[in-house]
This record gives sequence, C-alpha cells and structure tokens, in this order.
Amino acid sequence: MPTSTFRAPDVFLFGAGALDELGEQTSRLGGRAVLVTGRRAMAEAGITERALSSLKAAGVRATVFDEVEPEPDVTTVDRLREVLDRADAEVAIGLGGGSAIDAAKVAAGLFHEPDPTRAYHEAAEVSEPGIPCVAVPSTSGTGSEMTGNGVISDREKGRKASIRHPGMVPAVALVDPEVTVPCPPQVTAMSGVDAMVQAVESYLSRHATPMTEAISLRAAGELATALPGVVTRGDDPALRTAAAWGSAMAGLALSNARLGVVHGIAHPVGIRYAVPHGLVCGVLMPGALAFNREAAGEKFERLREVLGGDPVGYAQALLPATGLPMRLHEYGLDPADFPAIARESMASGSTKANPRRVTEADVVALLEQVA
Repeated sequence: MPTSTFRAPDVFLFGAGALDELGEQTSRLGGRAVLVTGRRAMAEAGITERALSSLKAAGVRATVFDEVEPEPDVTTVDRLREVLDRADAEVAIGLGGGSAIDAAKVAAGLFHEPDPTRAYHEAAEVSEPGIPCVAVPSTSGTGSEMTGNGVISDREKGRKASIRHPGMVPAVALVDPEVTVPCPPQVTAMSGVDAMVQAVESYLSRHATPMTEAISLRAAGELATALPGVVTRGDDPALRTAAAWGSAMAGLALSNARLGVVHGIAHPVGIRYAVPHGLVCGVLMPGALAFNREAAGEKFERLREVLGGDPVGYAQALLPATGLPMRLHEYGLDPADFPAIARESMASGSTKANPRRVTEADVVALLEQVA
C-alpha cells in the first residue's frame, strides 16, 4: 500500500465568538498583517471592524486589502502580493468566502517567489514556503480554511486552476459559525451544496484513506443535518454550527484525499460561463453519483445510511430543496464547447481521483444532462 501524508492547519479554532481571538492567534505569528477580504459583505456586516479591533487589541498592525472579487484573478493576487511586500507583512489573514481565503493563501505562499502569479498558475513550482496565513471563513462551503491550495482564475487565458503547496495550509483556521450568519440565502445554498459535494467526492476518491473516509462521512452527516434548513433559517445557531463543521471537515478531507469528476468539470465550466462554483457542482452531482455507483461499491451503502436514502435521489432532491435549479439553462451552455471542456477536465487531478475511470465521452454525457 502506498504511503499517505495527512496535512492540517497547525491550529483549528472553532466556536461561536472565536473571531474575538483573531488578534491573539495572529500575534503569535507576527506583528504586521494584511487583512484580505472582499469588497463589501464583511464590511457591511461589521465583521471587518470586529476583526480589526481584535488585531489592534493584540498589538498587530493591520493593513486592509478589500479588492478580492469572486473567483479571484491572477492579477488580483499580484496586486495583493505587492501590498504584502509594501507592508513588510509577516502574516496574511483571509476573511470571507473561499475567494478571499484562496487569494490570501496563494499570495502568502508566493511571498518569497520572484515570478508573477500566472507562472505558478501554469505549473511553475513553488520553491519555498512563504509567510503564514490565518483563515476565517464567512461561508460554510469551500472548506478553504483547511486546504493547501487556492483556486485562482486567469480570465485573459480562460483558465481556472489550483495553485498548491504544503506551505499554503493555513497556520490557523478560525471557524466562527456566527460569522456565517449574515451570509445570504442563495450564497448559503450554493456554499452548502458545494460542501456536500466535497464531502461525497472526497469519500469516494481513489485516494481516500481510513482517516479521510471517517472525516468525509461525518462531514456529509453534519451537512445533511444543516441542509436545506440553514438556507431559510440562517439565524439558527445549531444549523449554522452543523454547516460550519461539515464544511471544515469536508475541506480537511478533500485536502488529503482529493475530489472527483464533478470538480474536474466545474472549473472549465465556471470560467467559460461564469457559473457560480457551488451551483455547477450541485447540478453535476446527481449524474456523477449515478456514474460512480458501481465503482463505489459498499461506500454507496454507507452514504445511503448517512444521507437517509439513495445518494442519487438525495442529490436530485437537494437542489430544489435549497432553491437551486437542476440544470444550467440560463447560463447558455453550448454543446459545441463540450469536447473542449472534456479535454480540459481530463487534466484535472480531481478527475484523475474519481473512483471510476473517466473518458472525454463520459464528461460530454454528464454535461449534456445539465445543459
């Protein structure tokens, strides 16, 4: 049996009110930080100010970079790297959804690297660890606070891919379910469905180990508890807590076991048609589960127990239950693009980790089901 390595944040801090410990956790890593966030949501919810107050109280000098867009571009990461350099930063803090955390992780990880971000997006190797990152998620979805990669887009070249390095695993993952309460229903739905797909795909992955399988299954169970209720009752602390646990555990599992064909397809579809990542993953999940049923073997029965029914049926019902469509009509998927998407999907590590071997024809067939 091949050896396996399990990586996780040095510190995992979870619980209501954990945001107030941001300053203390950051100060252990350095006294100069850049707080990386999106353009409005965290500021409007008062969370940015709470974070800055905690940092100030701990004696951390913080600069704010609030220019991260959804699906951050390589040029955004380059601007952030410049800000980190000018601030002589010792720590990067990602506060927000997966986009903000991914941008922070990648910029921190490339802190000592000489080339533009695009070079590493195109497979140049990261030669050494950068500076530490603290990750504070505002959604229960990507699990990025637990992983050693950041998903970055290159809109000029029409490409979306991960930049990864073991040093990009956050030094501190600080998960406060209260921070997710302001998350709007539609974002909560897409994030939650994304997390469920990650839990299921990491469980079925050909790289799964007994340790990751246990984490993946528990993640799926927590998310099944939270969904769909957390979408309409987002102020319910028990539901937000279950979703946060599920998302973090799914992130930890996927970081160590990889994913599957859904995520292999999701990146090229997302960059071409501007489909939100969680939505494209959720829409592809029923077909992918049916495709993998035979290869999954007894794992499918374990999923049935956790999800309370046939996994394919559960995935089909989850979309309308969370207010999401079952197909991607409105995004204008063009069948003429499907062969190219299939070729791009085959290069993905996620596709290669799928429990059943995937061909380009299989990818086209899955796309035809959701177009």
